[in-house]
Amino acid sequence: MMSRCRVSLSPWIVCRPRKSSVPGPPRNRRSSSNFTLIYARCYHPEQARYCRWATFRGLWRWLPLMDAGDSWRLALLVLCLGLSGFFSASETAFIALPRARLMHLVRSRRPGADRVSNIIQRPERFLATVLLGNNLVNTAAAALATVLALNLITNKSLSVLAATAGVTTFLLLFGETVPKNIAWRRSEQVAFAVSRPVRIVELTLSPIVTLLQYFSTMTNRALGISTTTPPIGEEEIRTMIAAGAQTGTVEASEAALLEKVFRFGDRQMREIMTPRPEIVWVEHGDSLDEFLAVYTEHTHTRFPVFNGFMENVVGVLSVKDVLAGIEGLESGGVTGQLQPAFFVPETKSVSETFNVMREGGHSVVLLVDEFGGIAGLATIKQMMAVIVGQMGDEGVAPEEPVTDLGRGAFRMDAGLAISDINEELGLEIPEGDYQTLAGFILDRLGGIPEVGDVMEFGDLRITIIAMERVRIEEVELRRLDSGPGSGTGRDGAN
Repeated sequence: MMSRCRVSLSPWIVCRPRKSSVPGPPRNRRSSSNFTLIYARCYHPEQARYCRWATFRGLWRWLPLMDAGDSWRLALLVLCLGLSGFFSASETAFIALPRARLMHLVRSRRPGADRVSNIIQRPERFLATVLLGNNLVNTAAAALATVLALNLITNKSLSVLAATAGVTTFLLLFGETVPKNIAWRRSEQVAFAVSRPVRIVELTLSPIVTLLQYFSTMTNRALGISTTTPPIGEEEIRTMIAAGAQTGTVEASEAALLEKVFRFGDRQMREIMTPRPEIVWVEHGDSLDEFLAVYTEHTHTRFPVFNGFMENVVGVLSVKDVLAGIEGLESGGVTGQLQPAFFVPETKSVSETFNVMREGGHSVVLLVDEFGGIAGLATIKQMMAVIVGQMGDEGVAPEEPVTDLGRGAFRMDAGLAISDINEELGLEIPEGDYQTLAGFILDRLGGIPEVGDVMEFGDLRITIIAMERVRIEEVELRRLDSGPGSGTGRDGAN
């Protein structure tokens, strides 16, 4: 049945055939129990159009019927949308893939890991490839959509509007949003899946990609931008460890241990040393009985030895050496078994000092202040405690430096470092010219406190509970329920 059809300006193209003088239904009827579909060819006066009209339970509707050329254009349009999604997913997957994870996969020799690593190591070339490919297919998709709209809709303004709206919507959904979301959440799987096709596209577009890479490099040099990838820093590794602890991929105990390893290199020796007033000395010329009396009272394994005054340290005495030569020492002094003393500045980092002591076979180090005096003493055991925590003597459990008393109260050693207290209790006690909590209290009070004195700082109340002459031994720290405020005082006075 031949007829002329009229194209309306509505979004649906309606073809209305003229009345036929031939009775009965048109040719090419296809029937079933649910619907009846009837095909007819309609000719438009201005352009050739193929239309189909159908009945569905008695309702007549007309839809456009594309010719062979339009069908190919539609297929190419769908292909361009798919390629746009491919390039977008590739870009996101390679950017989101964790570098530490990729290094692990390369070392474990996973198939394809080397190819992915090679692509990531050349970011300028990779980005030029995916951006060039994405722009090419997006431009082609827009052109194909416009041609299709012009062929199917006679109103040019309406056809351009429909093509623009349609291609923009589909590109945003299937060319950007959906593939990038999938690639971000499955970066490893997507990167390995697309690495080979990306490499093929890179080789295919190699001349243009090389030209774009050249202009990009020249622009970066003109702007003074470095093209080398910065190495992964300590803070980035710490962030990854913290993120792994939050997600459960790294156990909390492991994360805490790794954090202490990093702090091992950040801390100075004066933060962990035994201060000078607490050092147990042996005087040069002491007899065996005098040494054994000191050793019985203080069960250390090594003692610094001074001659005349404590700044004149002549060596270190080891209990092991004394016991090994005890037969020849019964009638003489013990200081003949001295080992050379090892000195470092108190500001030297713990990690550097540990390495030097390990290489030199030293177990004890004496720390020197800026005036050349003895500031304190440290042992290998104290350094290891920075990582693994306090260790007690054989058969004796270590004393915890902080005891939780409940209800926001803690009893602690006043010699603890401010950084340790802030980290363990989540406080913000400021650091200054002091290293310990005792130094902070003395700085705030401006004098020597007594047992029972109270100091308030912010939402903290600090009570002195133990003193040894002028040295603060223990304090009780309590969080206040009231609002923040600061002040100092004695016996509860601010």
